[in-house]
Amino acid sequence: MRDETGRYRIERKLGEGGMGVVYLARDTLLNDRPVALKVLSPAALANPDLRERFVRECEVAANIDHPNVLPVHDYSVGDHPYIAMRYVEGVNLHAELERLGSLPPRRAVDIVEQVAAGLDAAHRQELRHRDVKPSNILLEAGARRGSDHAWLFDWGIAQTIEAQPLTRADVIVGTVHYVAPERLRDGASDHRADIYALAVVLYECLAGRRPFVGRDVAVLMAHLGQQPPPLPPHIGPELRAVVFKGLAKNPDDRFQSAGDFAAAAHAALEAEREREIRGHGRSDRMRSRRAITWTEIAAALAGLLAGVVLGLAGVIPTAQLALVLPVLAVGGALIAFGARGLTASDEHDAPPDAPPRPDDGTWTGGVPDHRP
Repeated sequence: MRDETGRYRIERKLGEGGMGVVYLARDTLLNDRPVALKVLSPAALANPDLRERFVRECEVAANIDHPNVLPVHDYSVGDHPYIAMRYVEGVNLHAELERLGSLPPRRAVDIVEQVAAGLDAAHRQELRHRDVKPSNILLEAGARRGSDHAWLFDWGIAQTIEAQPLTRADVIVGTVHYVAPERLRDGASDHRADIYALAVVLYECLAGRRPFVGRDVAVLMAHLGQQPPPLPPHIGPELRAVVFKGLAKNPDDRFQSAGDFAAAAHAALEAEREREIRGHGRSDRMRSRRAITWTEIAAALAGLLAGVVLGLAGVIPTAQLALVLPVLAVGGALIAFGARGLTASDEHDAPPDAPPRPDDGTWTGGVPDHRP
């Protein structure tokens, strides 16, 4: 099956959305290069607003050249609009969260760092995405030595920062769970609305849930008037502080660039790692000090008890002397105290017909001595 232009040979459907269908196709003009071909649906083609969004996506994405923005190879806005993008084998972040529930902090921050870099590239061109969410972040597994390569895509509702404020209908175009509060108050916003949305994404990756859930109206009101629930306790205080600063209701209280937000999240992870290392070091030193203390106590007791036993050697028969050799358990090990050769001394005290004493009663201070 070929598209209407005859250039692309369609192999199979990859997905379908409100604006159209995405196919895996081959570019017959470029050695059958695989592409993700997004074709505008007939219903969207008949809707002037959706057609305008599609044209905007083509124009915006084609003008952003960044390793974390899914590249556009070709597009047409004629009678049969389409956009041909790089084909990436992977899953979107939404599907990954559906599968795993949440992500380890280091993986979550790594993904956010990459998306932030793509956003900064767009913001430098006075463009904002307006629909940053997990389903618009594609993860290419294993592309970065075993870690994810994150691609930001779907610029269908992107807008120049100088554009007119959004209408109320436009506000709902962005997924409500990720819409910044200022967009809901008066429709006016700038690139910091994307930073808010990215902070929601990081919160969701760490907590396994969005900060606000419920019916659309309730979600909108929560964004305006409520603070998000706390993050899980295993998230360190430094990273929690970064996430909640990104979710500040007032854009002036947020990070002023996506890169600053991502860098702060990375620094928070490093601070937590350093704290853990220092904590392990303190624990090791405490264990060492405790071991030294018990050793010193054991040595002191050994000397004291050995002296007592030696003092008694002259008044207690050798046969009874073995009974007073004490044993002390320290740190799970048995430590015997006494003096080498006590049981072998003064053998003339034993009756002449007594059998020879075994040598297993011969000890040194601290540990049994089984040497011949």
